[in-house]
This record gives sequence, C-alpha cells and structure tokens, in this order.
Amino acid sequence: MSRSPHPQGSGRDARTSRLEHKGPLRGARWIVRSDPERLVRIAADCLAEVGFEPRPDGYGDSIRASGSDWTATAMEIGDEKGSRRSWWRGLLSDELPFPVPHALQHVLPPTLVVAASRPVAAGVAELVVFPHTSGRGDATHARAAAPRVTAALEQITAAAGAEGAMLSHESLAGIANDGSPASQAVVREVLGWR
Repeated sequence: MSRSPHPQGSGRDARTSRLEHKGPLRGARWIVRSDPERLVRIAADCLAEVGFEPRPDGYGDSIRASGSDWTATAMEIGDEKGSRRSWWRGLLSDELPFPVPHALQHVLPPTLVVAASRPVAAGVAELVVFPHTSGRGDATHARAAAPRVTAALEQITAAAGAEGAMLSHESLAGIANDGSPASQAVVREVLGWR
C-alpha cells in the first residue's frame, strides 16, 4: 500500500504539532447526482490524501453482507500507544518558536472516519462522512485529526461541486444512531470501536 504524501505522515505514523489549532471534529452529508460506489471511492481518495488509511477488516463487505442498501468504507489515522508520549517531550516541542522535527511532533490519537453512501432516487445518492474519536489514545488531543478531516470534507465538496452534481450539503456536529454505517452504534457493534 502506498503512503500518503501528507508532510506530517499517514496512518499510525501521522503526527501533528501540539500548537496547531485543532477546531471542531465534524462530519458532513451530501446529496449528489452519482452512484454510491463512486461517492465512497471519492471520499476514500480524499481521506487518503490527508493521511487516513483503509482498515483491513473489510467493513464495507460486512455492511453489504448484512443486506444493507449502504455502501461504506472505514478509514483510520493515529496510534493509541504513540499518542501517549512523555510530558518532557511535549514540553520541549511545545515551547519551540519554529517547526519541530518530525521525531518531536505529537502522534495523533486514533480517529476513525466512515464514508457511507446509499441511493435516494434514480441517479441520486446520499453520502455521509463522519469521524469518531477514541478513548484509547491521548484524551487531551482526541480531536487532533480535525484539520485533516476538515480538509478531506472540503475536497469532497469541491469534487461534487466541480461536476455540478451536488444537490445539497450540510455539516454534521453529530449523527443519529439510525442504522447508518457511519453511526456510533454501528461503528461500536461491527468494528468494536471505542
């Protein structure tokens, strides 16, 4: 698998400066003239570009095997153990007035993003992309992946808008446990995400 060209790494090796503004961790929903498989592929490509990597557990296959009309993929970034670094390393790198070397940057805590799409009318599909933090990493910086998620959401919106295919778009601060593969209940039950 090829690595993302993101300057701060990808997957389990993704890092960030503790000084970087994190912002809210939000998702989004789009209604687009397209098919679900294509929308999930576009979302996965945008997430990969900012450093997320596909989970090897076949989440999309599990969703399809359950008879759902959703098409989905789950992508992850960060590392539980690496995000819990010692206080002296954080103190040293947080106080420097210039970019810190890669080795001193903070490893992102685990963050999962699910991209799920389903048909809503002939030739029209709904795409939901929603991030989930984990209590397994450094809780102080649990939302450290927010700038990367925001960048991916902006890329998805731009891709839909460039083709003139976007019918609607909304930002999501939360997501209902309505059976969508992106909902917290399904992510916990199927992936065991905590």
